[in-house]
Amino acid sequence: MSVQTTLDQRRRFYELHQDGATYAEIAERFAVSEECVRYWCRRQRDGQRCETRWHRKRLGLLSRFDAKVRYWILRFRLKHRRWGPNRILENLRKHPSLRGLKLPSEASIGRYLHQWPRFRRKPKKKPVRPRAHPPTVVHQRWQVDFKVGIRLANGLRVNLHTVRDPVGAAYIGDFISVTGKRQRRVTMEEVRAVLRWCFTQWGTLPDEVQTDGEPVLVSPHKDSFPSVFTLWLKGLGIDHLIIHNVTSNAEVERCHRTINDYAVIGNEDQAPEELQRILDRSNHELNFEFPSRAKDCAGRPPVVAHPELLQPRRPFRPEWELALFDLNRVDAYLATFTWRRIVDKNGQVSLGSKRRRYHLGRAYAGREVVVRFDPTDRHFVFSEANASERIIKRLPAKGLEISDLTGLDTWPTGLGPQQLPLPLPLTEGVNC
Repeated sequence: MSVQTTLDQRRRFYELHQDGATYAEIAERFAVSEECVRYWCRRQRDGQRCETRWHRKRLGLLSRFDAKVRYWILRFRLKHRRWGPNRILENLRKHPSLRGLKLPSEASIGRYLHQWPRFRRKPKKKPVRPRAHPPTVVHQRWQVDFKVGIRLANGLRVNLHTVRDPVGAAYIGDFISVTGKRQRRVTMEEVRAVLRWCFTQWGTLPDEVQTDGEPVLVSPHKDSFPSVFTLWLKGLGIDHLIIHNVTSNAEVERCHRTINDYAVIGNEDQAPEELQRILDRSNHELNFEFPSRAKDCAGRPPVVAHPELLQPRRPFRPEWELALFDLNRVDAYLATFTWRRIVDKNGQVSLGSKRRRYHLGRAYAGREVVVRFDPTDRHFVFSEANASERIIKRLPAKGLEISDLTGLDTWPTGLGPQQLPLPLPLTEGVNC
């Protein structure tokens, strides 16, 4: 093993060489190699210093980890291009080929991916706007959102429905509905089926359901008749909240993006049935296994941070729906409205989502009337606009029976009223 030369020896090499000594003579005198003497003499001849500069070879990011770890990080990110470091790390822990291997932290995975421009995402900072009357307990308010026209590899398009509890930061449900080869909006029956599934899986009814102004769910005009969807919720004791800007639905919008990036992106080649199974598994993982970044969860999965999610707030089972549906709630709600209509040339006015016709007589054609609902006999009361105390007619309401609002047949052909047994709480094994 060679011995490192000192600074004084290196300077002496050059002095002796200047006096006429050869490299071989100097090397023999100091018991070093001729190449060593030549190197230091030429450095000083060229005006360079004699100090040694050691350059440690720079190691690549994650070079201390097994190559399989780096391989699977890139493979997961290429297949699921919107997965973040936390989702990639959770799936690394589950992969059988990586058992027993040391895994990097989320921050290290993020730095490793950041070295490639294609994996970088610039965050957009948006001002946080306060929202009025936020929910305070779990299952108080469920937010509903839709993503329409997702194209699968086989050419089919699907709509993605997402339901979220903002207080519990829980993914209440995620479902797809097939729309065929062409894009179309969601339907009321699809949204109602999604909510019924959520009611059943969590065994509870929320106090409120919040949606955007989807035309099939709300009335398009200020004084229009409440939609069937709104009245169905009202009969179950659920208030239908309608947002007027996207920031009011911020939690479910973020949740919607997360489930889309985690479960849909990268799986477009799957059949709709398999894609739904992937959504179900992802929903369970996000609720029971993966740490949540929601503030109240403190890095724990939502159900671990909020075990009250498994306790029904208002117990529900599918066979109870008709027993829980109270038409009196619907009637009391309708009694708070006043509608103004212009009588058409045939002496009729329309009310309701299906524009049901009520005949007042040709004598009132072209005149404005005020319409109110009387819950005592379930009649609409039509009065003159300029003299509301002057009643024109009282006509029985159409399309407001239980079967019209729920889509279910009533007793004896339907479920019918039943005595409610004691509810059974959900367990951690729930598939949600």
